[in-house]
Amino acid sequence: MADDFTTAWQALDPAARRCLELAHTSLRSGGLACGAVLTDASGAIVAEGRNRAYDRPGGTDPLQGTPLAHAETNALARARTEWDLATHTLWSSLEPCAMCTAAAEFTGVGTVRYVARDPWAVAGELPVSPGQPLNSPVWAVSSALLFLRSAYELRGPDAEVLRENERRAPKVVRLVADPEFVRAGEAGELFAALWSRIREAAGAAG
Repeated sequence: MADDFTTAWQALDPAARRCLELAHTSLRSGGLACGAVLTDASGAIVAEGRNRAYDRPGGTDPLQGTPLAHAETNALARARTEWDLATHTLWSSLEPCAMCTAAAEFTGVGTVRYVARDPWAVAGELPVSPGQPLNSPVWAVSSALLFLRSAYELRGPDAEVLRENERRAPKVVRLVADPEFVRAGEAGELFAALWSRIREAAGAAG
């Protein structure tokens, strides 16, 4: 992993990078920070979605404001029935939950990849999903940080998921209240501002 943010951000797989951007958009929209994309056999992004379960009414997403509006289901909802998804990959900023894993299996998605474990799954000590992790501690911290920040905004500093993750990753949880979350308009801008502390939390500094 590169020491400087710009090099690392540009080297990140475009699908994973887009998932993080969508997760940040969800956060900025007042929802849970999770983003997902569907890529074809060539690696091109052919569909995308973000968590919209907490979005305000009035959007164009048919699942918006419902408990089904996870990032992965929103991405899969943009796939066409005639597509052969066996050659496709569903990427997510977070490990897919049981519902999204089942949706990927039902629709025949060939591969599922994710950037970070779901902090809720970590807090509940749930089994790891069958998907393939990106295996990058720095980006795993970045993704989990976005989600934990959304829990902080939605449920406050005493949110259960924050307390449970504090025991496992205190350096990550301490970043959720950083003022850069308010100042940064884009995911890249946020990660750049927090890069040294993200690397330290991931054990990649030095």
